[in-house]
Amino acid sequence: MPFELPKPTVELVKAECDAFDREEWLIEESLAQLREHFPKNTDIRHVLLKVLVLNKLYGTMIPDIKVETVAKHIVGLANDHSLDQLLPDGKIEAVAHIRDCPNLKQYAAFASKFCSWHNPEAYPIYDGNVRACLWSYQNQDPFAEIKKQDDLSYYQNLFDAVVAFRNHYELNSLSFKQLDKFMYRVGGRILRARSEQKPRADAT
Repeated sequence: MPFELPKPTVELVKAECDAFDREEWLIEESLAQLREHFPKNTDIRHVLLKVLVLNKLYGTMIPDIKVETVAKHIVGLANDHSLDQLLPDGKIEAVAHIRDCPNLKQYAAFASKFCSWHNPEAYPIYDGNVRACLWSYQNQDPFAEIKKQDDLSYYQNLFDAVVAFRNHYELNSLSFKQLDKFMYRVGGRILRARSEQKPRADAT
């Protein structure tokens, strides 16, 4: 544990949200306008634009050469598997459907962020910062049925852990989106602290 983490409170989470909004407002508002203009996922032109922008601005690591493949996959889901109904209904299987793009690496972070982008109240984000935050709090003050950090590599486990985190710290008045912002910032600090503690390769 790099440092002792403060107990999450409604006030603390909201303060971190305010800081996130001050720093990331341009990205968040740009994505919001794009979603409002193209809420559905049946037109490849709209979906390609959404995948490209979300991938770049949220850093979900899909290679540029694969973006069109992912976009076509999402359009297929919208046409064949009612994706545009699953998302507003907050069905968790939407994340797995998007993640499991044939013949491609599973981009779980992108899938969760795509779903959260369309319905932020239903889908917590799967992200390295979020996983670091959850696991560090789990080590400090166990709140969920997770035994190792790799357990959080599965979206259902991460989803359940976020719910358990919210219940344990009595944060039920807060949305997943607010918790995402808190965990993103706190997790980022945890990962930076870990990186700073690693010995340099050229150290004597």
